[in-house]
Amino acid sequence: MNKPRPHKKRRLPALGDVIRGSAVIMERVCGSSSCRCLKGHKHRSLYVSQYHKGSHRMVYIPKANERKVLRLVNNYLILKAAIYKASELNLGRLMAGYRKKDER
Repeated sequence: MNKPRPHKKRRLPALGDVIRGSAVIMERVCGSSSCRCLKGHKHRSLYVSQYHKGSHRMVYIPKANERKVLRLVNNYLILKAAIYKASELNLGRLMAGYRKKDER
């Protein structure tokens, strides 16, 4: 009989491997009269969307960096989820401590 394996603990991404924001694909028409984009095959480009200093901004990502930036944005989501989970656990522990004091 196989023993259940403990879950592998994945390491959290390093802070240097994170970009806060959302990856957004924009499609646009260039305006050239002979370009295929006028027939519906629009030009696609990747942007990172984020709020910065109270306003929304879109940062263009060159094609050569798209894969890396998508990974960095995904790392942000992993960190964000880990922080949320840790916060919920810690709040639960704190509330359990309050309940124990109330029972005394």
